Amino acid sequence: MTTKRVEIVKPGFFATAAAADSRRGEFDLGNEVLIAHKVPVDFVFIGDSITHMWELNGYFGRGGNFIVNRGIGGDISSHVLRRFDADVIQLKPKVVVIKIGVNNFWSLDGAITEHRRTAEQIIPALVDDIQEMVVKAREHGIIPVICSILPTNMPQSGNNEIRNTSICHVNEQLQKVANEHEAIYVDYHSQMTTEGGIQLRDGLADDGLHPHVLGYDIMADSLRAELERKGIQI
Repeated sequence: MTTKRVEIVKPGFFATAAAADSRRGEFDLGNEVLIAHKVPVDFVFIGDSITHMWELNGYFGRGGNFIVNRGIGGDISSHVLRRFDADVIQLKPKVVVIKIGVNNFWSLDGAITEHRRTAEQIIPALVDDIQEMVVKAREHGIIPVICSILPTNMPQSGNNEIRNTSICHVNEQLQKVANEHEAIYVDYHSQMTTEGGIQLRDGLADDGLHPHVLGYDIMADSLRAELERKGIQI
């Protein structure tokens, strides 16, 4: 039993309606417990709704690994970077699994002109954010795992093709970041696309964005195989 609260890193709140704020209180309380009780963390998964909704214990952790999920539905790369110290670094995991980026591309569809961004604006900022996370992890002795952004199949969006093409460009750059910083790269994307290699194939997500069990099965198998190639068991 603890008799005095520990000081922990908190990123604070982001805005009046930022997705990153939706679970901030929950994560701060959870982080405090892990730190106060000196719980050894093996893996932190951080990202957006695809991580948030992934039932990780259904796939991993059976070998005794302690896994923490720090996914937030709707989150973007700049906000994940801002909360990286709180939700990853201070927990001192052995490995961090990073998968973020698809939500950055909703600004292609921005209803308010001043919030709208082009792919040429979105891509370099997104890649830089993830690269900074990798550098931070490396500096603290944490093994970084960069996961490709998933393809989408959302024809109702006028920017579906631009978004999917841009995602391919980002993934190519993330592979280079992984090589440059000796991070592990996991390619979900190529295993989940149609023959053209751009769009999410049918039967992996009900809404063209969020995987259901068949999509998560592919992701889990890909991650597990890539980690095992590096001598890491999950």
